[in-house]
Parts: sequence; C-alpha cells; structure tokens
Amino acid sequence: MKTGSGKRLIRTYTMQLPFLAKEIFPLLCPVREYDWIPEWHCRLAYTESGFAELGCVFQTEFADQFGIETWVVSKYEKDSCIAFVRTGEHRTTRYTITLTPVNQSTSLVWQQELTGLRDRGNDLLTSAPPAAFSTQMQKLEQLLNNYLTNQ
Repeated sequence: MKTGSGKRLIRTYTMQLPFLAKEIFPLLCPVREYDWIPEWHCRLAYTESGFAELGCVFQTEFADQFGIETWVVSKYEKDSCIAFVRTGEHRTTRYTITLTPVNQSTSLVWQQELTGLRDRGNDLLTSAPPAAFSTQMQKLEQLLNNYLTNQ
C-alpha cells in the first residue's frame, strides 16, 4: 500500500464565552454568520430548513489562496456540536466546534484538521505562521462575544 503525500496540520482553539450554548449554537451557521462576521460571504447550495443542519452544503471563497471550497455539515448535535467537511482544489478540512456548558457560560473547542491534497496545498499549509490561526480565532471570539452582548 502506498502512503499519501498530503501533509496534515491540526489546530485547536478554546473560547470561553459568558453565554449559554443555546444562545451561541444557532450562530454557528452559514446563514447566521452574516449577523456577526462582517466579512462573511458564502453561497448556500442546499438546506431544507434555510439554516445549518445535517447535510447542509455551502461554498466559500476567502482571500487565503485556497480558492472556492465546498462545506458539508457532517455532524449536527443541537447546542453541543457542529462539524463540517470542507474541501477544495488544494486542501480538505475537517472542522469541528464542540460546546460544553460551564456554569452560566460555555466553552467552545474549535478544531481544524487540514490536509494538503497536492504540493501547492501542502506548501500553503506549512507556510502559514502558527500564530495566524490563534489570531483569526481571537477575532472570531471577539466578534461573537460582541454580537451576543449587544443583540
């Protein structure tokens, strides 16, 4: 058996937000992200409910050199976990967000498992500074907290 040539990178970030999971979870949706992420843009391809659900499909194209990527909601456990499989020309990503109640607040663990699909994808994965993910997640944490505080 021949082993693959893709490189893999796993990133994890934990947020602590002073809100209940039932307040946060609905916002982890391609439609609701327009409410709290100013630069968010996606093309919704399929959803029965109009929001995130198991099997929901949407596409994004960010300014990160990875091009158009298709996202599929692969796990949907209301108020506790949502997961996506995200794939494009250069990489695939398994993206999981797990919410755990902590008194009157919630811990959110965001995990990305990125795999390069070809040399260009491998290069893009390994060239990203390690702090870039934390910086991006800190920004999302601030946006989410601000939205929930001011809604």
